[in-house]
Amino acid sequence: MPAEPTFAIEALLEELGFVRVASKQLARRALVEAGLTNDRKQNMAIAKREAAIAAIEDRVARVCSGEACRNALDASGPNGPRRVVEVASEGCEVCGGSDTARAAQQMVQDLAASGRSRLLVIGGSPNARTTLRNLLRGTAVEVEFVEGNRPTGAKRAKDLADRADVVAIWANTQLDHKVSMPFQNAAPEKTFTCARRSVAALADEVSRHVRSRGALRGGAAGRRR
Repeated sequence: MPAEPTFAIEALLEELGFVRVASKQLARRALVEAGLTNDRKQNMAIAKREAAIAAIEDRVARVCSGEACRNALDASGPNGPRRVVEVASEGCEVCGGSDTARAAQQMVQDLAASGRSRLLVIGGSPNARTTLRNLLRGTAVEVEFVEGNRPTGAKRAKDLADRADVVAIWANTQLDHKVSMPFQNAAPEKTFTCARRSVAALADEVSRHVRSRGALRGGAAGRRR
């Protein structure tokens, strides 16, 4: 009877981001607690791989060293709080090693801290808009887009800007000057221009903009009453 195929436990732990000795020990303890292995075994049956990943995820909250990721981490588990362990960025539950996700998470936190929850973005490619929309789904930030090839009159631009807390003009993207021009003066105190194309760059610029202005007086809700 052929031997049952196995995988190296060490390799699985490193795949999940556990690269330091202490973090590996905590992850292995989760496997032992789940009854899937013991302290001596180096390999595990392939059939137990998914159960091993689930056992670790149920007991250990993996997060990178980024402050935004640590603040956003949900360490709750099915049996109570999970042990928080620092892992390589690729294994982080929040950003998964993505600079874009990390920048978006920081932007969400900066917008919340300043009392600004409504973001209006002028321009950007369809893919970039979709990426940003997906990254903000489930957060407290409401994002609205104005497509760069659809001119908006001055009145409509002012209405949109008045509703927003931050207005980002995404220059050097798919943005016609006729579209961006009405927004330049619609609400100058909360409008800025991002000259870089990437979603991460836009998120960084939003963070920089709101940090430079501090907390919104009275909070966003208070201002709209």
